[in-house]
Amino acid sequence: MKKGFVTLFLGIYVLSTIFFYDNGELEEVHVSAADFGVMCISAAYPGLSLEMEAETSPEVETVKRDVEPLQVVTSDYEEKPEPVVFGDEPAVLIVHTHATESYLPASDGNYHTKAQENSVRDVGNVLAKTLEANGIASVHDQTLHDSPSYNQSYSRSYDTTAELLEKYPSIICVIDLHRDAIASDAPAATVSVAGKTCAKYSYVISTEVETYGDNLKFINAMNNTAAENFAGFTGKVLERGYRYNQNLSSRYMLLEIGYNRNDITEARNTAEIFGEILAETLKAGY
Repeated sequence: MKKGFVTLFLGIYVLSTIFFYDNGELEEVHVSAADFGVMCISAAYPGLSLEMEAETSPEVETVKRDVEPLQVVTSDYEEKPEPVVFGDEPAVLIVHTHATESYLPASDGNYHTKAQENSVRDVGNVLAKTLEANGIASVHDQTLHDSPSYNQSYSRSYDTTAELLEKYPSIICVIDLHRDAIASDAPAATVSVAGKTCAKYSYVISTEVETYGDNLKFINAMNNTAAENFAGFTGKVLERGYRYNQNLSSRYMLLEIGYNRNDITEARNTAEIFGEILAETLKAGY
């Protein structure tokens, strides 16, 4: 019995000073109280099989998708680039919470890249230019909110969005532009619209914000426009119980254009048509 207690306390001591090497440097690993208890018991009684609890926090929002490739970004967090303004009195703000998400042919880093080309920022540029061509001014922010860490991406993009909404009070619509992810190597689904091969798109809408009703109404108006005037090229609406910063606007869209396995040309084609859908919906007074 005494030997067991000695083993237990030695386990506690070792586990309380756990360090790992990361990129050649010592990095302290922090665990929750519950997980620490499990680790201690496991050290003393290795025959037991216990599982550690999932790390959760009311201030950290769950990633929106079920499958997301591991992000490989190693540089320090960079200074925010100046947003690009297309036209005067912008009505639309385009941001990217996960700005390093990429499409084929940029498959390195598990489909994440700091380069603009072949990324969601590339697609955002096409969307902004299409809006401008249709008489809708916009602001395109390209801050890498998910670099160097994927954690707290939404907190960082919240701050950026709030800052830009204050700077440009004419903005009435916010788009957080992402791409979705599939785990297999199979080609991502496409659809032919106006003679172009397009990636499919979807909306992720928060049910946990006070703007839920208005956001849903606007998205439904978008889909009505698409159904009536753009060959039925509508977006699937996915309701989720996380906030995704959507309390910041009553016309807030978390927009998923395509998948990691879509070619960038397919995503750009979708951005062009989506820009026309959005422009027409805004001009109609929604």
